[in-house]
Amino acid sequence: MIRLLNAHKGVAALLSVLVLSVSLLIAALPRMLEASYDEAAHRLLSSNPPQLTSLTVSLSTSYWAQPLETAQQAVAKDGEWRAALPPALRQVTSDEKLVSIESERRQIWNKRNHHLTLLWVSSSDSAVRYVKGRPPGPKKGTRFDVAFASSVAAQVGIKVGDVLRLDGLTARVTGLYEPITGAKAFWAHYDALGRVIKDLPRGAMEEQMYLAGLTDGDSLASSHTRPVYRWSMTLKPEAVTARNAEAVRAGVTDFGHRVTDDGAGVSLSTNLDRLMTQFLDRLSLTRALMSVLLGALIVVCVGTNALAVRLLTERVRGDLTLMRARGASLRQVVLMATGAAALMAVPAALAGYLISYAVPGPVTPIVHIGPALLAAAAVAFCAAWVAGAHRKPLDQRRDDIVAARPSPRRIAFEVLVVALGVGGVQLLRSRGLGTGDPLLAFAPMLLALAVAIVTLRVYPLPLRALVGLTARGRTASPYLGLTMAARAAASVALPVLTLVPALSIGAYGAATVQGIDAAQRQAAWQRIGAEIRVEVDRNIPAGVVDKIQRTPGVDAVVPASVGGTTAEVGFGGRPATLVAVDLEAYRRLVAGSPLTLPRAPDSGALVSRNLSGMESFDVAWPTHISVVPKGTVASFPGVDVAGQELIVVPPVKGKANTLLVRGDADAVRAAVKTGIPSGAVVRTVDGEFAAVSAEPLAAALLTGLKVITLALAVYALIGVAIAFVSRAPERSRAHALLAVLGVTGRQTRFLTLLEVAPLLVLTTCAGIALGLGLPKLLGGGVDLAAYAGLPPGTPSLASQTPALVFAVCVVLIALVGSYLGGGHAKSGRS
Repeated sequence: MIRLLNAHKGVAALLSVLVLSVSLLIAALPRMLEASYDEAAHRLLSSNPPQLTSLTVSLSTSYWAQPLETAQQAVAKDGEWRAALPPALRQVTSDEKLVSIESERRQIWNKRNHHLTLLWVSSSDSAVRYVKGRPPGPKKGTRFDVAFASSVAAQVGIKVGDVLRLDGLTARVTGLYEPITGAKAFWAHYDALGRVIKDLPRGAMEEQMYLAGLTDGDSLASSHTRPVYRWSMTLKPEAVTARNAEAVRAGVTDFGHRVTDDGAGVSLSTNLDRLMTQFLDRLSLTRALMSVLLGALIVVCVGTNALAVRLLTERVRGDLTLMRARGASLRQVVLMATGAAALMAVPAALAGYLISYAVPGPVTPIVHIGPALLAAAAVAFCAAWVAGAHRKPLDQRRDDIVAARPSPRRIAFEVLVVALGVGGVQLLRSRGLGTGDPLLAFAPMLLALAVAIVTLRVYPLPLRALVGLTARGRTASPYLGLTMAARAAASVALPVLTLVPALSIGAYGAATVQGIDAAQRQAAWQRIGAEIRVEVDRNIPAGVVDKIQRTPGVDAVVPASVGGTTAEVGFGGRPATLVAVDLEAYRRLVAGSPLTLPRAPDSGALVSRNLSGMESFDVAWPTHISVVPKGTVASFPGVDVAGQELIVVPPVKGKANTLLVRGDADAVRAAVKTGIPSGAVVRTVDGEFAAVSAEPLAAALLTGLKVITLALAVYALIGVAIAFVSRAPERSRAHALLAVLGVTGRQTRFLTLLEVAPLLVLTTCAGIALGLGLPKLLGGGVDLAAYAGLPPGTPSLASQTPALVFAVCVVLIALVGSYLGGGHAKSGRS
């Protein structure tokens, strides 16, 4: 075997390099993707406030038969709740204890429109530092001790020693404290202790102020203030990964059932299950989409390796035939060839697997299984091919060009693949890609194989027609070239089955990259509403607007008023978001962008559908306006309606708090800094696009798509090159004969090009047609809008140019390579 490989070391080295590169890719890419998935989970959980991701168990004493009478009992109860956590939740929650007792809110009678909530937190001693007075002590009768944040006390005019009269009790201020910044979890859950909450309840005439102060825990537990007990178990975001996210979501549901079964008045409060559902939905779609691309890559790589194995077996065919003629059994011949292939494939697969550990990321099953299966597939294909080629003795073989008739098994298998491909795509269109069904994830790949099979069956028909046409021509070169292509038609099955999936899925991957990029840009425009958006917390003077408009680099400025108001309809009115802008000027400003603006009515306003039935109604902001509905509007660029009503009215002079700008962002920032020293926020489409595209799941998907698309192009070219080289001996013999007849080197290259062109052109047409048609075939089954934060089903504005460029580049490189190499094909050993 060693001598056999040494005699054909070029082909053996090619097989080894191919197996190594494919093993490395199959083992490293999943690790990189899994690391990106984990980063997405960490970022999602870290970007949300801890009080939303924590598991908070609440106990209302309104329902509790045996209330906890001391703070120590409340702390001990924390251990019981933690013991009830499912294992998946226990692994992702921290040991930090946040136990609190909170009284009902009461009005402070000696302070107008002020309300007080008494609070005790187990870890308050390590979260606050007293700057005046002392911590609260036990209550005396109906008088509680209370401490406030120094900033709160200064804001509402409270001093140490003040007595606050409440309903049925009093609170004496004993101390003032400042927060310790290191206690992040504490202040995330109990931020009310460090600020004054202001609100204007519906029906109230004056603004209300709500305070929270620290008091003694035992005093609060034993009082008759109907306290609420809370136990918060904070989350460790870094402990949640793509592999345990489903268990965490299920654990939240399970823990919620255990909590509610503990008795009346007990409830679980958390947004962790909702966040996990959001993450898992996106993760499922991302994994399924990557499965489509990875499946295609594996098929193409296996096909390319099979071509390399076939090339090796063809080169050693003479040696094996000699062994067979000298009396070697079929088993001995197969073992010789298989052993040679195994010596190249197995160490290369192992090397690729070991090198993949240089890529950071968690190890998934495919990392271990992929390289092993790849090496096994190469060895098995070699055994099957050699056994089929040397099954009959030399004197019983036929090497003529009579086409072999396909067996019934092969026909049945091809029909099955076509049926699975078509049926899988139909299911994918109706059910969506992120359902976890493996058939749906591999449906595009099966469809690509189905198209390859159809192409393989159709391939001889146009070739025969072309041969017939060129036979009547005056020059012999086209006829000779196409005749050589026809003689090679029996050996194109493997190249076609490799090239069509590579071109189609690669083109689809290129189109998907462009689709995600277009969706993200569309989302950036939708969120900003203009190339540049300037938001100010007050009205902008008209002189400042004119100054910004005259600034060099600023092309156009449209002032607008955007803010919340109340539509005075029905009892108490309806909260609404109002936009006052010149729609026609706005339309000219964003011309050529992805934004779609509603048409301005001749008079009146555009309102959301719930307000469209009113003849008129009033709003008090930005000034008193009588709104006359003349059309409906569902959304508006740059405006987050958030479930409120939407009102779009003509501009109100002198009341602009938003500037929509087209021009140079740096010039706008400089002008705003000069004209509006404080309170202005400048946002740009480019900045928003950078933020949207930096989202880990979208970034991971784009990286994976680019890597796999590039790999598909490379392996498609390698497959073409191997198919080209595999016929080099026969081509060299034909060229040598034609050289005797006077054929020049340039004509020889042209003949080679004509020999290769039919296969490339037909497979390219099939691959491009499928690649361009896949987005429409899959329909809503693959919703790329989710990767941009757009509403589901938002149509993408991406073009199909990247798919065309991908396929055309691959084919042009293959054709140019065939032409340049056509005059240098030599027979003999590599």
